Formats: sequence, structure tokens, C-alpha cells
Amino acid sequence: MTKRKINVGLIGYGYWGEKILRNITEHTQSGVVTLCDNDEDRANSVKSLYQLIHVTTDSGDIFKDTNIEAVIISTPTSTHFNLAKQALLNNKHVLIEKPICTSVKEVEELIAIAEEKKLVLMVDHIFLYNNVVKQLKNYLTEDFIGKINYIDATRINLGIYQEDTNVLWDLACHDISIINYLIAEKPTHVRAIGHRNPVHGIEDVAYLFLYYSSGMLVQINSSWASPVKIRKMIIGGEKRMIIYDDIEATNKLTIYDYKYLATADVKKSKLIDYRLGDITIPKYEIEEPLKNVISDFYHCIINHKKPLADGQNALETVKILEKAQESLHLNEVIIPLS
Repeated sequence: MTKRKINVGLIGYGYWGEKILRNITEHTQSGVVTLCDNDEDRANSVKSLYQLIHVTTDSGDIFKDTNIEAVIISTPTSTHFNLAKQALLNNKHVLIEKPICTSVKEVEELIAIAEEKKLVLMVDHIFLYNNVVKQLKNYLTEDFIGKINYIDATRINLGIYQEDTNVLWDLACHDISIINYLIAEKPTHVRAIGHRNPVHGIEDVAYLFLYYSSGMLVQINSSWASPVKIRKMIIGGEKRMIIYDDIEATNKLTIYDYKYLATADVKKSKLIDYRLGDITIPKYEIEEPLKNVISDFYHCIINHKKPLADGQNALETVKILEKAQESLHLNEVIIPLS
């Protein structure tokens, strides 16, 4: 049986757009592909690499083309809302590079349009489609890891400064989406501490704290100003601790068994001695997450399903980022999440 193909338009051919285009052209369910980039030289350079795609510098050409069923947006964050809204109003299914938009109000409007028109609205929260993260989620049960006490996430590098968002929207966005996926409980309060780069005028180093009713504490460290690249998450449970290190080539997950012993001490009323036990490195399937993103997008279009990273999923992430931004502007105070 022949698989139905999706005619798709890609808007934006920057760093991430190049990766998206490669995955689209390699996918067996991609039909006719149209690329739009407002840089004419960059757009035309694609023709030498992908001779079977259409190229334009006007996004209106994609919106008006009734043969194009789906639109993927990979442009600066500040442009996402207007482009996505136009696509939805022209009856196109939409996949947007993270973060989906710059405000809760914008996300809610896109969700409403998509629901009214029965269209797929999806955000490229790529780590939700990472097989390592999916495997990690399987371990986060009361029976295995126990009650989770804390999550400590670090995502730092000597990075590329974004024109229209700070480091929280660019990097912490990933960790927020991962944690929201892994943990059913939602945070009640948010606090953000940041360093504003005097040249660029935006925060290039930031610490985000999420507080939960259960007592769990989440800390997310994000930086564009680090001399080393680190992508690591430590999850501490009552029974076990798990380290997820995305930089590791093969052993990305490490599980530590441990126990703690309370002993008497003449100088202290109580002394807690933590002892590590067995270390487990689980197996997982290696696949490019972006390929899984495109597959889920096509699957949901064809089968009228909701994607894992749908509009509501994106909204939960933007709610936290918006409150974190508010915390930064109000002298780094703790802000409640309604």
C-alpha cells in the first residue's frame, strides 16, 4: 500500500532550517517541498543541493498555494506568531521551531485557531522525541526511583546570541519541556536570576528555579557564556539517582543505586552517610530525534491525531518562561504560576 505524501513548505533556512530541510527531503512521506527564505542568495543556494524542491523568497507564496498541506516555521522567535497565524488561517497544518511564541496570549490564539479549523499545531520540542528521554521517563516511577526530591539541569556553552530572546527562551526552553514531559506535577512558583550582557542587552547567563507542592525543587542553569559545553540533568530520587548526559556519545543514561545510613555521633546529633551501590547503564535505540519529529507531524496530519508536542504542551512551557521573564524584571523575586 502506497503511503500518502504530504506537500510541505519550510519557512527559514538558517542553522536549524538546514537540518529540517534535510530530514524533510529524506522522509518517505514528503511530497513536493517548497523552501522560503528572505535571503535570495541563500534560498537559491539550496537549488544546487536539492534540485527537486521549489524555492521562493516570499512566504505568501506558500500560504496561497492550495497544494501545500503543511508549513514548518524555522525563523527568529519574534516572527513565529504572525507566520503561524497566517498559515493556520490559510488551512495549513503547522510545526514551529521552539519556542513556539513569545507570550501565553499568542500561543492561546494559535491553539484556538487550530482547534476551530481542526488543524495540527505542533512545536519542535525535540527532546520529547529523543529515545533517551523516552527511556528516562520509563524509570521515573515511585517503585524504581522513589519520590523525586530534586532535578538539577545544566545547559551551557559558548553560544550564539539570539537577536530577539534571552538565554532562558533559547536554552532553558529545552529543559522545561523535558521536565514537563517527565513529571506529571506542574510547578507552583518560579524564580529567575540572570546576568544581562552589556553589549547585547539581554541575559546570557541565567538560573531558573521551579517550586512544586510536593517539595521537589528544580534548578536549571543556562548560559551562552561558558567555555565548555555541558548538557546534563541529574534527577535525585529517594531510591536512586539518574544522570542524563546528552554530550556522552553512547552512555547518555547512568543509574545509581544508593542508600543512606543514620549513625550516632558524639559531636552531632545525627550523621547521614550516603553510600553508592550498583551503577546501571541502560540500552536505548539510537535515532535522530528530528526525524521522529517530522514523522509524528505527518502521522498526526494523516490520522487526525494530536502530537506529543502539541499546542498545549508548548503553552505549559511558555507559561513558565513568561513568568521567569517577569521574575527577572522584578528583581528576581519568586512569582506564582496561576
